[in-house]
Amino acid sequence: MSTASGVPETTSPTTEDDPRELLKSVGFKRLLKDSFTRFRSADGLSHARAFAHAAILTGVPALITVIGIASTFELGTFRKVLKETLTGIAPGPSTQLLTEAFQQGSDNQGGLTLAGGLLATLVAATLAMAQVERGCNRIYGLERDRHLRRKLMRAAFLGVTSGLLLGAAFLTVAAGGAIGDALGTQLKWGNAAGLAFVIGRWVLGIGFVFAALTLIYRLSPNRRQPSAAWLQTGTSMAAALWVALTGILAFYYANNESMSETYGPLLGIIALLTWAYASGAALFLGMAFAAQLEAIRAGAPGPRTTRRSNERVTDPAGAEDR
Repeated sequence: MSTASGVPETTSPTTEDDPRELLKSVGFKRLLKDSFTRFRSADGLSHARAFAHAAILTGVPALITVIGIASTFELGTFRKVLKETLTGIAPGPSTQLLTEAFQQGSDNQGGLTLAGGLLATLVAATLAMAQVERGCNRIYGLERDRHLRRKLMRAAFLGVTSGLLLGAAFLTVAAGGAIGDALGTQLKWGNAAGLAFVIGRWVLGIGFVFAALTLIYRLSPNRRQPSAAWLQTGTSMAAALWVALTGILAFYYANNESMSETYGPLLGIIALLTWAYASGAALFLGMAFAAQLEAIRAGAPGPRTTRRSNERVTDPAGAEDR
């Protein structure tokens, strides 16, 4: 895979500048264009695809884990809400397939289902965040990842923290409507409570995804990151893009009857893969945005690894492993 041009570290405490002022002086249009060039130069779409596959491999055992929790502790109301939510968000004929999978998981021994699902989720989430580090490093122009042990330890930490936050964001944004309907049926709440839930789920969803991206942008790259203020431009862009794409995809798959007739039960898998791919693209595009803003702050050359006239390409590949 290719790598974008290097971004020098700008962690010096003597630099008293404002990312908002720099963004104004550079211009949003130019920064957006250069960020997309950095994203393409680092082969961002390939990293997004790899993240999508890893995310799906994490989501399936995570669902098994949740089913195991409901079965092990005999949470009757929670199981009913979970079942109604899953069938509510499954597009088209995928509902029957998901219902059968839920019933099969509930019929198995709860403890065994919980243990196996939890272990598989931790392993898959760790591998997913290891892939995120690789993509972030290439966007920053770093050829080397951390040593394997340190890489996996940090990936495991991010898998537990930011992974849970991303999962909660998906549930509140994409599945929030189905969750609200299920809770309304089971708890029999009124219109006022339903309206409060609709408003609150979007606020929570945006907060969850922003917190998850902040952790990822701060800890994933193999370098000393700047202050949170310099990363907020990237996290804000990625969070807005993720919420927009998630909402659009959820609405599209829920209301597209032709795709349901064409793909049948497979539509659920296609929808999840598409959402995971879009999430990966939003994550790495936001990272490219933050990296390019820092590159401009440091006076680094353009975002491509190929040279323009009078352009010196910085290659921090030999930098000390952080």
